[in-house]
Amino acid sequence: MASFFPDEILENVLCRLPVKSLLRLRCISKSWLSLISSPRFVKLHLNRSVQTKSNLSLFLITGHEFFRWNLYSLDHDLQPPEVINHPIDGHPFRYRWYTIGSCHGLICLSNSIDDTIYLWNPSTKKSIKLPYANPSCSCYDRSYGFGYDNTNDDYRVVRTVLGRDAQGDIINYEINVYSLRSNSWHMSEKFHHCPNFESKNVIACGALHWISGNIEEEEKSWIVAFNLGTEKYRVIPTPEYSGPHYIISLNNFEEYLSLSCHYYSNVVDVWLLNEYGGKNEYWSKLISLPPTEPQTDSPNFQSVKPIAYSKSGKKVLLQMDYISLAWYNLEDESVEDIMLHDLGPFFDFYSCLESLVSVDVTAAEAAMKKSVDDGKMKKQTVKD
Repeated sequence: MASFFPDEILENVLCRLPVKSLLRLRCISKSWLSLISSPRFVKLHLNRSVQTKSNLSLFLITGHEFFRWNLYSLDHDLQPPEVINHPIDGHPFRYRWYTIGSCHGLICLSNSIDDTIYLWNPSTKKSIKLPYANPSCSCYDRSYGFGYDNTNDDYRVVRTVLGRDAQGDIINYEINVYSLRSNSWHMSEKFHHCPNFESKNVIACGALHWISGNIEEEEKSWIVAFNLGTEKYRVIPTPEYSGPHYIISLNNFEEYLSLSCHYYSNVVDVWLLNEYGGKNEYWSKLISLPPTEPQTDSPNFQSVKPIAYSKSGKKVLLQMDYISLAWYNLEDESVEDIMLHDLGPFFDFYSCLESLVSVDVTAAEAAMKKSVDDGKMKKQTVKD
């Protein structure tokens, strides 16, 4: 079947469609299959989804079940979800999976028993099992992050491993980096500030972030950023807190690095780091939540994780204490609880774009080759 439109016009039309429609349209002809599967179109579709906030889902993995909702259909009631088959149903420890993170439609999953890791695109139903990398540390704890390396157009998993002695004290740590393009792990150089696993490591803005030092004392804690592309480190100052606090946590919120500060007053502030990496980089307060219970002598822990803006940008979806969801209205600072149904006592929600991004290593290598060739052509054009 021949197309009556130039590829540029056809791409502009097709990139507006959801992934399910595009997967069906690949069957029309070889030329449509080639166009929709091309790295150029995959990136075009992804960029448009990011810019227009379309094809965005809320997802939850509980053990071996995967649930998905249309993020912008959420109101005061969480409707029955779409249930999607897990890519690893045959795994012997099928109930012990958790989400490391999501990026560009890919979800990174890990098994807490045997340390197996998968990258999975639930929209295309394609997945890849990562090769196992044995840590050099013995008696270790580990933490993971997953994100996009813009410098090398690559997806990376970063594993932080803390080595402990017989008394449980930290004696060493290492950083292992997985590249989807090479489908391999390598060990990166360490920074002189060891991670603190009391707070989750988070990838945002192309870097892995962790809190180092004593998180209960402002002058003794800081944020370390590990750039995925250059594998260089830098230290980011924390915001100016409003009072004594007992825990701070990091999250990736709409590609911003966010920080939630929990004060002894039971107030919770959520901050965003603006102009990331620039000379005028600064923290701004997004949300300040008042205490949910009367103040007591002991702090009432309230874990607050910002997930996504509403489509209008006037509300923020919050996960509270891993047991509830709420919309925070930025205009009148009100909180609207969302009714949940039979999700269990503990969960961790993530937002995820529906995309055509591939986990196929061969496709990743081809995309890299094309990127290099395009760069050479541009240089040649400049010379001519």
